[in-house]
Amino acid sequence: MLSNAMSHILVTHDPLSVTSALNHITDPSCGGISVFCGTTRNSFQDKAVLYLEYEAYEPMAVKEIEKIVDGLRKCHDVRKVYVAHRTGRVDVCEVSIIVAASSPHRADAIQFVSHAVDRIKESVPIWK
Repeated sequence: MLSNAMSHILVTHDPLSVTSALNHITDPSCGGISVFCGTTRNSFQDKAVLYLEYEAYEPMAVKEIEKIVDGLRKCHDVRKVYVAHRTGRVDVCEVSIIVAASSPHRADAIQFVSHAVDRIKESVPIWK
């Protein structure tokens, strides 16, 4: 886990909380907040899904997420960022990932979150 005034990055077996994300990223200088929650859906390629199992090498995953966040901060004016990813069993409709950001204007927060989700899925050592 990495946590400071500007970023909170967590890879955990525990259920994720949107309220925790919002509490971390809310900032009086920001007029835009964007939050993405990825959940387990009930099917994949026409096959029923009951749950997903996630594995991660936590220290490396946190470090890679931190690199992504730092890189995207150079392109988007965001103040606070929250990224959390579950490991272990994640049942249908449960949240497996939360990416949230606050910024003075909505466009930066929305774009930051979208790019962060894509990059996390591409390069962070978290496996289904």
